[in-house]
Amino acid sequence: MLTIRNLSLQEMVFPMEVAYKEGWNPGLYDGVAFYQADPDGFFLAEVDGGMAGGVSVVGYDDRLAVIGNHFVLPPYRGRGIGRTLWEHAMEAAGDKRIRINGLPEGKEFYESYGFYGICNVIRYGGSIFAEGRVSDDIYSAQDIDFRRLVEYDAAFFGMPRAPFLKNWLDTPAMVSLCVLKEGEIKGWGCMRRCRKGWRLGPVFADDYDRAEELIRHFAVKTVAESVYMDVAETNVQSIKLGFAMGMTPWEARLKMYKGEQEREPLERIFGFTTVDIG
Repeated sequence: MLTIRNLSLQEMVFPMEVAYKEGWNPGLYDGVAFYQADPDGFFLAEVDGGMAGGVSVVGYDDRLAVIGNHFVLPPYRGRGIGRTLWEHAMEAAGDKRIRINGLPEGKEFYESYGFYGICNVIRYGGSIFAEGRVSDDIYSAQDIDFRRLVEYDAAFFGMPRAPFLKNWLDTPAMVSLCVLKEGEIKGWGCMRRCRKGWRLGPVFADDYDRAEELIRHFAVKTVAESVYMDVAETNVQSIKLGFAMGMTPWEARLKMYKGEQEREPLERIFGFTTVDIG
């Protein structure tokens, strides 16, 4: 018998392990940060008591929900469990706008539920190196007034997400930086440890130069390990920066919405927070 229930924090190791085995390579503590931001947003499918699949529906206030981490284990595929999980997630999202980063081969499936495409999201990866002089205008995001950081971030994400950011910044194995020019935030970003290398995200900046300043500082800490970031295919400057830092494209996702689109300045988003969960 198939049942779907909420996932506990202790059980978050299960979807994160699946995400790693599927090649998504999440941050070591991504699941904890998102769970703390929305404890009701993670679901587990069980068949006769055995774990079979899962999905996340991370909510931001009463306006936006992001569906992600949708999977079914191989022995249980072909039974309609994936669609049941999906419809459960849609119901959990309610009347909120919904954002997803789906697989390209699922485009027609998503469209059948009323989603429309915004852009392709390309994952870039490779070893990055800090060539040239690093900037003197970089500060730890932990040292910046949190309210100002939330306000700056909201201009990129489309809405304030203070509860999530508080948990995100406190995540272990996380490096968070801000570009500060004459007392004003001009860019900010994070880099967190994964099982394989590091993930950049978010990387939000006023322009190419500010984004480059951030990534140069991140590069100092990676010691030639692999680094990955997810960028909009339409952001030519972001792609240019990725290649300039030694990255190459790996895979693609579809960024899609159901309902009114949040206002995201894709030309200034040099790295999305994550395409896996929320």
